[in-house]
Amino acid sequence: MTSRPTASLLSRRFLPYFFTQALGAFNDNAFRFSVMFLITYEIGSAHDGNIDVLMNLAAGLFILPGLLFSPMAGHWADRLDQAKLARILKWTELGLMLIAALAFWWQSITLLMALVFLMGAQSAWFGPLKYAIVPRHLPAGMLMRANGWVTASTFTAILLGTLTGGLLTATGERATLIASLLVIGVAVAGLIAARFIPPAPPPGRLPDHAGPLKSWTTTWRLLQTQATSLRQSMWLISWFWFVGAGYLTQFPRFAEDVLELPADGATGLLALFALSIGAGGLLVGYLGGRRPPRALAPFAALGVGLVAIDWYFVASAPSPLLWRVGVDIALTGALAGVLVVPLYSHLQRASRPSQRARLIAALNVQNALAMVVSSLLAIFLFAALDIGLPTFFLLFGGSGLLVAATVWWRWQGLLPNRPQGDNPEHR
Repeated sequence: MTSRPTASLLSRRFLPYFFTQALGAFNDNAFRFSVMFLITYEIGSAHDGNIDVLMNLAAGLFILPGLLFSPMAGHWADRLDQAKLARILKWTELGLMLIAALAFWWQSITLLMALVFLMGAQSAWFGPLKYAIVPRHLPAGMLMRANGWVTASTFTAILLGTLTGGLLTATGERATLIASLLVIGVAVAGLIAARFIPPAPPPGRLPDHAGPLKSWTTTWRLLQTQATSLRQSMWLISWFWFVGAGYLTQFPRFAEDVLELPADGATGLLALFALSIGAGGLLVGYLGGRRPPRALAPFAALGVGLVAIDWYFVASAPSPLLWRVGVDIALTGALAGVLVVPLYSHLQRASRPSQRARLIAALNVQNALAMVVSSLLAIFLFAALDIGLPTFFLLFGGSGLLVAATVWWRWQGLLPNRPQGDNPEHR
């Protein structure tokens, strides 16, 4: 196996997988936001439905499968050839998108909502192998760069999926046809890419067969046996999703109420934040060296907290300086990317190959719970304490100061240095 960076990332060992996961992430978001925008502007009004309820229901139905199915998905990703599993899931995605075309044509809200849930389930099953398969095909020294590209593609897909849903509203009566052709075409492209992923049979001893309930209990027991550094890395990744979900949810209101931007102002803030996370992930991937840099976690969290303080003072001014708010958003996103890529890379290196997918599945559950807690806390802060948006960003981003202090206190146990050959998969 070559160790040259460009050769590894452009080879069949990475490129087909990269396009498979990137196209899947785009289709998840394009379909979900297409449904939400079409309900808002086309289907919902035609059926006199409660649009607010339907929008929140769609968001909840997409997240719920991650909580329900991730442990079982991780269990089977450790039992099966992960490349074969990826192809099965891409066939599943194509089948769901073909049914979605009928649902769009019939304007069936019930069927579309069911499909949102099923696409969430398909994503939940793909989630564990998304990061578990990378160390199977790349040397340990390439994980940082590979994860940088995966992070960048994920947030670019979120952005493009959101924009796709919005652009569909401008196509009028052709919106459902365009949405159908788009999601089917992307599913086909993802299936073609998945066919070229090299085999990744399960390493070592296979886990016992486990159904939904047993997979939860076995995954929980597995977590308790992991090294402290690995579990701390997982909690820090969940903190990243906690803060990110809070920020993304409030951008539309922040753009309108505080910055007094036009309707597309929130899209600009979302684009800046998402692209900055990707840029930060790519930067640390290429400059971080061959091992996950252990000292970056407290510094990145500290940076997020300090930027939140500046963000608060700028946003609280009678006339907020838009360029300075933009700088704060870009810095926050870049620091978040710098934080999360080394943590994912450490998780891949420190976990046993035969358990990796189950640990990533447990992390996905943590991340989903973190986003739920983020939403509930935001509701409490706005409804019960009646805080303003600048204070909200100060509290959420400022939590990075507490995280940085905690991590710095225990940072030697967070990302321990390991010899290059210590990953049993690359001995």
